[in-house]
Formats: sequence, C-alpha cells, structure tokens
Amino acid sequence: MPFRLLYAQVLFVILFISLEVIRLFRRRAYKELIVAGSIMLLALAYGIDFITGSQFLPNPNRLLILLRPISESFEKFFQVME
Repeated sequence: MPFRLLYAQVLFVILFISLEVIRLFRRRAYKELIVAGSIMLLALAYGIDFITGSQFLPNPNRLLILLRPISESFEKFFQVME
C-alpha cells in the first residue's frame, strides 16, 4: 500500500508540473509559482511522512483546534442578518 501512495504522489507532482508550473513560468508569475510550489512541497512532506509512518511533522489538527475559537468568533461577527 505505501508504494501505491508514493506512485500517486509522484503522478500528482508530474501533473502539477506539466499543467501549472510550466504555464506559470512562461507567464513569469513568479509569486504565484512560489506559493503553489511551497504548498506542493508541504503536501509532499506530509504525504511522505504519512507513508513512512514516522510522525516527524506536527499534526495539523492541533492547529485547527487552537484556531477554532477565533474562526467561530469571526463567523459570529460576520454573520448576515436574515
């Protein structure tokens, strides 16, 4: 099973590079390229961490739990009156 996940990640990276990176590079949209590339690297790092089962990277659920009160307060503040 880990090999299938690894192959899926490699396929996704190849598709990302062939469809987005080349187009962004030709348009000289370097800021968008940096943002997309950093998100891709973060996704790859978490994918490899999951495949190997090493638990080296922090759990993102902790961050979501910490930020939940802030997001709920924003939802209450920006709630539209019906």
